[in-house]
Amino acid sequence: MGDSTRPAIRARRNVGWIAAGVLAICLGGLGAALLYANLSSAASVITIKHSVYRDQVISADDLGITSLAPPMGLETVPAERLGEIVGKTALTDLAAGGLLGPGSFGEPVVAAGAVRVGLRLDPGRLPNSPLPAGTGVRLIPVGRDGAAAPGGMPIAATVASLPQLQADGSTLLDVTVPEESGERVAQLAAAGQLALIRLPQAPR
Repeated sequence: MGDSTRPAIRARRNVGWIAAGVLAICLGGLGAALLYANLSSAASVITIKHSVYRDQVISADDLGITSLAPPMGLETVPAERLGEIVGKTALTDLAAGGLLGPGSFGEPVVAAGAVRVGLRLDPGRLPNSPLPAGTGVRLIPVGRDGAAAPGGMPIAATVASLPQLQADGSTLLDVTVPEESGERVAQLAAAGQLALIRLPQAPR
């Protein structure tokens, strides 16, 4: 009598193992499908390697690239835009380890009490070294074509755009100056009577 029950027990065990195997296959297939979905939706996006605070200029060293599938609703910046972001100004505090958002960088905002002035400087009237946006400079009144230099004190300014070298050797750039100095700087710039020197920069 005891022997007659053994095949039934063995059969029940076999059914259990088969069910477990089918479940494992289904779970494995589901996991593979999820992995494929994540990989297929992954994109190369820009990350923040070093913290950059509001109004600071973003450098190439501050940014990195990673590949991921961004969470739903999170806006990111594609990696191919990396070159255009270097030299831009942080419009918000950018924390190291985070993802760069499309509204967190841009052109520097002119603060209250300041104005922005465009300059065209002749060769030899500004340093050859890079002048990224945010660099502190001083504008020096100088003479032109042998004329005496105009009176007045030098004006403290901040570079607001990357200098652009022109075909004739001159350089175009924007600077931010105190509002009370804006008109004078514009007049001196129009007359070609300005030179620019770079001030010592505090380490970041």
